[in-house]
Amino acid sequence: SATVSVLYCFRYNNNNIVIMVSITRWSASLLLAVTAANGAALRELPVIDCTDGGVIDIEIKAGTASVENVLEFDTRAYHFQGSDTASVPGNTIKMHPGQECTLRVTNNLVGTACGDTHSNDYHCPDTHTLHTHGLHVSPSEDNIDTHIEPNGGTHDYVYHLPEEHLMGTHWYHAHHHGSTAMQVGSGMAGVLLVEPHESYSLPADLEELYNDEVY
Repeated sequence: SATVSVLYCFRYNNNNIVIMVSITRWSASLLLAVTAANGAALRELPVIDCTDGGVIDIEIKAGTASVENVLEFDTRAYHFQGSDTASVPGNTIKMHPGQECTLRVTNNLVGTACGDTHSNDYHCPDTHTLHTHGLHVSPSEDNIDTHIEPNGGTHDYVYHLPEEHLMGTHWYHAHHHGSTAMQVGSGMAGVLLVEPHESYSLPADLEELYNDEVY
C-alpha cells in the first residue's frame, strides 16, 4: 500500500490528544525520523477560533514547511489567514454549536483545471476539495462535489452547527478523488474541535471522570 495509518498526537489545553490518519509512506518515514532526532515534547498546534459568523482564510500553495526546527522541506500545503508559512499539519480549527463558521479556501497552486471528473485513479493533482469528519451538518455544506480549481479558484464552505451538536475532536482534509492521498500526504489535514454548547452539562455519573481532583 502507498499509504499507512499513523497516530497523530498533539497537545491542546494541557491535554494529550490522539487521532489516526492515513498518510503516505514517505511522510510516515519523515515523521519517524524527526521524532527520533528531536525527542521533543508534544507541541501545541496553532488554534483558530471560528466564532459566530467568522471566516477563516485557507490558501493552498507551494511553500516550505519546518518540522520542529529540525527539518525543512518543500511541499504543497495549507497557509492560514494570509500567512506565508506552510502549516503541516493544518492549524486546529475550533467551532461552536449553534454558530456559523466559514472556511474560505483559495487554490493558488499552478496547474491545469480538472473539471467535474470523478474516478479513483490518480488524476487532477492540482484540484482541491475540502471534507470534514464528525460534523453533523447538511451534505450541501460539507460538499465533496466541490472542485476548487488551481490558479486562483475559491470556494466558501459555510457550516451551520446545530445547538445540540456534541462536543468532540474531529478532523478535516483534502478529499478530491484522484489526488486525496497525495494532498493529505503533503500535509493538507488538520484537527476540528467542537466546543461544548454553553448550556451543556455532564451527566452526574460522568462528572467524576472529568474532575481533575479524581485520579
